[in-house]
Amino acid sequence: MHHRFFSLFALLLSAVSIACTPHGPDLALPESIDLCGMEEVVLAKGLSETFEFSVSPADAVFNHDPESSDCQIRLEYDNPADPGRSPSYYSLSSVTSEGDGRYSAVIKDWGYDKKYDDEVLLRINVNDKDVCSPSFRVRYEKEPLFTTISFLKEHNQTAVYQDFTVDVTQAEPALTSPLVSSPMLVASFDSNGAKVYVDGVEQVSGVTVNDFSKPVTYEVKSKVEYSFTVKVVYSGLPVLFVETPGGREVPSKWEDWMTGTSFKLYNPDWTVDHECMTGMRGRGNSTWSYPKKPYAFKFEEKAQVLGMPKHKRWVLLANWMDRTLLRNAVSFNLASRTGLAYTPRGQFVEVYLNGEHKGNYLLCEHIKVDKNRVDIDELDEGETDGGYIMELDSYFDEVNKFRSSWKNLPYMFKDPDEVDSAQFEFIRSYVNNLEASLYDGNRFAKGEYRDYIDVDSFIDWWMVMELTGIWEPNHPKSCYMHKDKGGKLTMGPVWDFDWNTLPASTSYSEEGYSYTKSMLTKADADYYSKNGYPSEPNNEGDANYIWYPLLVKSDAFTTLAASRWNAVKGALSTYVSTEIPKIKEEIAVSEALNYSMWPMDEKGTFSFITDRYSVFGIGGGFCGDEGMSFSESVEQLRATLNTRISGMDTYINNKNWK
Repeated sequence: MHHRFFSLFALLLSAVSIACTPHGPDLALPESIDLCGMEEVVLAKGLSETFEFSVSPADAVFNHDPESSDCQIRLEYDNPADPGRSPSYYSLSSVTSEGDGRYSAVIKDWGYDKKYDDEVLLRINVNDKDVCSPSFRVRYEKEPLFTTISFLKEHNQTAVYQDFTVDVTQAEPALTSPLVSSPMLVASFDSNGAKVYVDGVEQVSGVTVNDFSKPVTYEVKSKVEYSFTVKVVYSGLPVLFVETPGGREVPSKWEDWMTGTSFKLYNPDWTVDHECMTGMRGRGNSTWSYPKKPYAFKFEEKAQVLGMPKHKRWVLLANWMDRTLLRNAVSFNLASRTGLAYTPRGQFVEVYLNGEHKGNYLLCEHIKVDKNRVDIDELDEGETDGGYIMELDSYFDEVNKFRSSWKNLPYMFKDPDEVDSAQFEFIRSYVNNLEASLYDGNRFAKGEYRDYIDVDSFIDWWMVMELTGIWEPNHPKSCYMHKDKGGKLTMGPVWDFDWNTLPASTSYSEEGYSYTKSMLTKADADYYSKNGYPSEPNNEGDANYIWYPLLVKSDAFTTLAASRWNAVKGALSTYVSTEIPKIKEEIAVSEALNYSMWPMDEKGTFSFITDRYSVFGIGGGFCGDEGMSFSESVEQLRATLNTRISGMDTYINNKNWK
């Protein structure tokens, strides 16, 4: 029994030995190698490539396991001067028999990211007999074949301002720039001979147009197939390039105009809207101290800008304190739907100052006497009766200024800003006589104030202030009046709505946002007018809310106010529901770019403001929506406006102001 087991074991061992020994006397040996038409293998870092070969005779036997120490097949450089040397950065990783003398072989790059382009061959050595394949090429081609895609101006004349390049090796390759004005773009690339497809359409560098309004996926057909997606984000707004002489800093509003400044404004299709040399300086009071600066321009000649009527004077409103960027534009648009004679026009633009992107601005008309702006007669030399533009502003920082006798309102001459003594005295006397008609009980009861003011304009201006919930009349600040030759004192234009305007109702808890604090309500007249009725003269603290706490005590005023409100409320509601969403969509991309430069923190304040600014506004911020997303803040603005319209309608038509 033991002897038979030993004999069987020896027989099996002999059979295994014969199967694993390729040089046995009865086994066929390889005589030739055919590469099956293969001439080149392309490798990438750490990646593999498969090719086929065959041996003759088909039943030839050799050890084709590269992991075996006595494997008889290997790669060698085809170099007669240095025979037998193996490649340095790649090798055979596997050889698999497919039957009938056919094999599939895998060459793997070792991952060193080394450039190579070699002539190699396969060598099989059995029983000291060498068989070599014809030589073939193994070369390195870095994957992906694409590292960048470019959008060149020469292929995108009306779509890009300058050449752009996108790094497609990034996780989410994207071009984000206001200098792209159309999604229909031609990409340029070097594919190193690989086939490139988008939605099955082969791409030709510098020729094929694709719609980048949505992400575009490129499929690359090379030795190693892969895909990547490119997203192009563009603002679609006009772009303004401003270059100061020698790149100098812009002076403040108190300094001389910086002449020799280049102003070049492009439409979204990169046609030039207006180009000129201009004077430039900063503008604003507190706003000039903020990181994102507002600016003013003074052209040498009147010019039309973005479809707005010709003029020399223009401003760039920064809207730095406004999460929505919309408060000025929305407030102006609301005002234009009342009966006010003139409201400043504006257009959103991207601004580059000395080559640096400064973000989203509102390019806006400056308040001036002009037939296309405040349409009153210009004041000629020696004339006193008109026309004047006055600003009520508690900064009280202009050269020509005075305070009214009864209400202590801070008047400053804006246009003209220089007046002679007779002109100065004319307006001061006019205002003081007006106040006397208000603060003398008998004269007020007779309605004599109507001889001095354009009541319609005072009502229309009031509607805008109430709608926007702005605090500026409380100081007052940025409150404009004008007087034409032979005309009455007229309210407007409206101005300055970036801070404490349309405050987020959720943050307006002190006033409940049920419209309980209004210039219309008798109960709140004392709240707005510190000392009640009549006021004592020369009391600076009594300058808040101008004359409205008295005007709402007049039946003639409130009756006319109700009539004018009911005539315009429908247009105001329609604007809120239909037009604000359009503006939101128009500036959405621009807002994202702007926010990346001028962010706000989670506390509801700007991340870089000083402590003194943290007490501004509501909830530690400026308008109460600083912690919201752009979309949330705009929807909050719309909700606040709708609440305001509803509240005003109830109070006005229920005559709750009495």
